[in-house]
Order: sequence, then C-alpha cells, then structure tokens
Amino acid sequence: MITAAPQEPGLGPLTYREHTWHGLRLLARCTEGPGRIVEVLGEVATADHVVVLVPGNDNHLGNYFDPGRRTRPRVNGVGLLRTMDRLAPRGRFAVVVWLGYATPNGFVEASLRGPAERGAPDLARLTHALPADAHITLVGHSYGAVVCGLALGGGRVHDCVVLGSPGMGGASVQALGYSGRLWAALGGRDWIRFFPRGRLGGLGHGPSPLRRGFGAVRFATGPIRGHCSYYAPGSESVTNIARIALGRPGEVTLAGAAAGGGASGAGEQAEVAR
Repeated sequence: MITAAPQEPGLGPLTYREHTWHGLRLLARCTEGPGRIVEVLGEVATADHVVVLVPGNDNHLGNYFDPGRRTRPRVNGVGLLRTMDRLAPRGRFAVVVWLGYATPNGFVEASLRGPAERGAPDLARLTHALPADAHITLVGHSYGAVVCGLALGGGRVHDCVVLGSPGMGGASVQALGYSGRLWAALGGRDWIRFFPRGRLGGLGHGPSPLRRGFGAVRFATGPIRGHCSYYAPGSESVTNIARIALGRPGEVTLAGAAAGGGASGAGEQAEVAR
C-alpha cells in the first residue's frame, strides 16, 4: 500500500492498494472532484514488464468506461495488452491504466503546467510501488506526456514513450533528470504539431521532444488517423509501443528508416518538429 500527496486543494491523496471492484482489479479509485481511477490489466505482481498508460486532458472517472470516446484510455490499455500477448504469447506482463490525476479540461487548461505538476509526484511514486525487478515503461499521450516528463526525475522508469506530445516540461532528456530511453511519435495527421512550444511561468510545456538535441528517438506510426489513433489495433504505432514495453528496442521501426530497419540503426536523429 502506498499513499500519495494531495494533488490539489479539495482532493485527498490516492492510496495504492490492489483490490477488486465490480470484477475489475484496481490500484486506486477516488470519487472526489472529477474522479480518478488506476486499473490493472494482467498480473502485475508477477510481471517481467509493466507498462503504465497516462492519458491526457478531458478524461475522468465519469467517462473512463465509455468505449465510444476518442481518447478511451481503458480501451487503449486492453488493446495494448492484446498486442503484447500477440508478440510474446508466453510472456509475463501487465498494463496499468493510470488516470490518477485531475486532467485539464479543454485546450486552455491543457496549456497550463499546474495539473501535470500536481500529478507527476504521484505517478513517480507509483513506479516505485511496482515489482522491483520489472522493466517499467511509461506511455504518455498528449497532456499525459507532460505528466510523464515531470515524473521521470523521481521515477523508476526504463523506457518512456510519448505520443502526440505538446512538450514534456523541460528542454531535454537531461533537463528532465532522466537517464533511460525516451521514444517519441507524431502521426502525420496529428494537429498537436501546431501546439505553441513556448514556456512562460506556468504556461506552456517547452519544446517538442522531437526537436533536434532533445534526446528522443522517433519511431514510426504508420498511416494512423489524427491525434487519438496511436493505439489503433494492428497499427505500426501500437506494435512499436508493445515492442518497447516488452524490452525489444531492436525490433522498433524508426520514422524515416528503410523498411525492415529497426532501432539497431538508432543513430538516426529524432526528426525536428515543425
């Protein structure tokens, strides 16, 4: 059991404890404010690989179970687990869907750093509560990439994957205090490429992780549709996320690489974001 510090006035701390609720296996559930939930998919206690999915804005307990939404983090978690099982049918792994922070509402709030700053310590603390010998991967989508970026310095993370990131709260991997591998993806039709990249006080999240010199390796997504399609079933994107989560970096296909070339040719520079 692990208790996190309160995220914002009016919200109590989350207590992480694996338990069953309505047939689901949870690490936490909180109905205060917009509501938060942390669900376990698979056997986390015996997993060799644990991947933690961190969704972006406009997600909360009230819409977490709605499969018709575009962001649908729970559906994405189930799909990623199935992809990992397809790639490693005898593997031991688990997915944790971490909707453990009060996400921002809409574009304006998503430009603010505050929600990520309040959620990041709790996310970092979760990584230390996972099995000590497991390979840990954080996957942050959209604003969730900011939360991941701010959690990396205090977390126990081997690989971090950011999808459609508006920034990570720092100017480089080193500035984030992270010594693991950072992977980044940006779909060809993702509008986030136009998100303002400046930072002033609590406004803005800094440069794209795809900027030259940031320290991320850009992987291929294939022809996915828009900002919320990185987990599309059967896509090159979700397959690459699963490969990273399974600790198979040499099998990851890089953006711009020749067909069949994986991350073994990983001297490739991360592509500069527009």
